[in-house]
Amino acid sequence: MNPNHPGKEGPETLLTDIQAGEILGVDPATVRSYAARGQMPRGRKIGGKRRWTLQEIEHHRDHPPRDNPRRLGRPPGSKSKSTVPSLAARRAEEIAARLANGDTPTTAQIMTDYQVTERTAQRLLVRARGIAG
Repeated sequence: MNPNHPGKEGPETLLTDIQAGEILGVDPATVRSYAARGQMPRGRKIGGKRRWTLQEIEHHRDHPPRDNPRRLGRPPGSKSKSTVPSLAARRAEEIAARLANGDTPTTAQIMTDYQVTERTAQRLLVRARGIAG
């Protein structure tokens, strides 16, 4: 497996994304995605390609992303492509509808209704007033 020392495998053996994927039971693209998100070691670039040690891959196999407290979510720079409005947007629309019907909810009422902090309730009111215009 080690291109530098055929027949010798140790914890420092360098693996390609294909080899790492075989050990982890995932596609090579998944290996690269996990590394980009910080869900596993980033590896090191050698010859323009990422390489991981056997030890890193075995550790990741034994401690998968769902068990990893460093999970970071989307890679930096990526944007949500969802067309579904966010929870905050839906709540602001509900409050805007209340404002349009003549109701004047207070920050305390919004905190109770939505189980949010005072600051979040204030932000929702500001957003709703912008929608109700």
